[in-house]
Amino acid sequence: MTIHQTTIRPAVTAAEQRYLNLYAALSERLPGARFAPVRAWRESALDAFTMLGVPHRRVEEWKYTDLRMLMPEVHALAGLSDEPAADVSLEGAIGKQLAHLEAYRAVFINGRFRQDLSNVQDVPGVTFEPLRQALEDEAAAAQTIANLSVKPNNFTAALSTAFATDGAVIAVAPGAKLDKPVHCIFLTSDDLPHLSVLRHAMSIGEGAEACLIETHAAGGLSQAISKTRLAVGARASLKHVRLFTGDASKQLAAAAVTIGRGAHYEPLQLAVNGALVRFEATIRFEGPDAQCHYTAAMILRGHSLADFTLVADHAAPNCVSRELVKAVLDGRARGVFQGKVIVQRGAQKTDGKQMAKALLLSDDAEFDSKPELEIFADDVVCGHGSTAGQLDEDMLFYLRARGIPEAEARSLLIAAFIGETLDKIDNEALRSALDERVAAWLTGDPNAVDPAI
Repeated sequence: MTIHQTTIRPAVTAAEQRYLNLYAALSERLPGARFAPVRAWRESALDAFTMLGVPHRRVEEWKYTDLRMLMPEVHALAGLSDEPAADVSLEGAIGKQLAHLEAYRAVFINGRFRQDLSNVQDVPGVTFEPLRQALEDEAAAAQTIANLSVKPNNFTAALSTAFATDGAVIAVAPGAKLDKPVHCIFLTSDDLPHLSVLRHAMSIGEGAEACLIETHAAGGLSQAISKTRLAVGARASLKHVRLFTGDASKQLAAAAVTIGRGAHYEPLQLAVNGALVRFEATIRFEGPDAQCHYTAAMILRGHSLADFTLVADHAAPNCVSRELVKAVLDGRARGVFQGKVIVQRGAQKTDGKQMAKALLLSDDAEFDSKPELEIFADDVVCGHGSTAGQLDEDMLFYLRARGIPEAEARSLLIAAFIGETLDKIDNEALRSALDERVAAWLTGDPNAVDPAI
């Protein structure tokens, strides 16, 4: 007798049905809809979403971020209209320093690439193409899908594939050494609440050196979902900075990163407020002698929530991973860090360490830290730690005793605490822009950010 295994599809709840209804209404208007391979690619991701469902607190990876409660509605999908693009001030959206940063710029607004605001095209050593353009090209669509291929094994990956209206497809040539950063700016305007969905594929060629900056700025009550496939080639070096900002917006982003032999990858994440910011990354060491130094910071007040979830997967020997996460939380803000280090069989000589530190500025702030180690090799050095506390009263007294007003003394201590993460940025203009963002947060009203859930 032959036994056939079948997959039992869970019952579709109202939370999932909202997304299924949205896809049914818009599927024919999505980029590449007229091509069967693109339709199959999207529908496969939608099937994966249906199996996974909208995550909630009983899903271990989302136990601190119940999405059914935090995103009970789905806004209209942006990026489908062919109407002329509205005028947008980059300075007003992301600040003067970031808007004028010396960089090769790719700008996406409300789910669409804006060529008129970008200058990343025709950069020596860099190939760039908007995802929408690639999916609408029948000859190129299959290769584009292959470059994007990551198993949609989580909510963010599945939805970003099913609904993507555009995205950045970027390749840095082997051996290229870029003289300026590549700055990808993703904006959602605050005119009407809507959903922006993007899908990105990025690769850094063997032996290349580059700096990649992402600015995610969401206005009003907008929602944003994105997924990035990033490959760092052998002996390549990439510094990767992400900034998430937006007081009442909800942003979900995910990245699947692979690191080749002898490569160096240095990601830094900074979240400034937001009703919800969740960034999840899987970083896989696929070649020996590679290094990853992951740094993250969140500065939140009001009812803001930021969740940084990371998996460092050591699948090759002699690799080093470091994770440092810092959180400054005021009002009823909540910060989450879930960090897992996996050492696969055969990944000997692995050196993996992670540390999370939180500064709680009010009695109602909360920091949830869940460090994990899964080790299947016996010659490794791995460890983790987590702390949370208030400002050092002795240090505060020391500064006040020297004539520094209390408010200024508190700001100095907070800036010094968070500054350890930003010290790793060697681009002076970028460091200055982020310092300015932190300073603006420090001088803000502690109760000013109070986004409705």
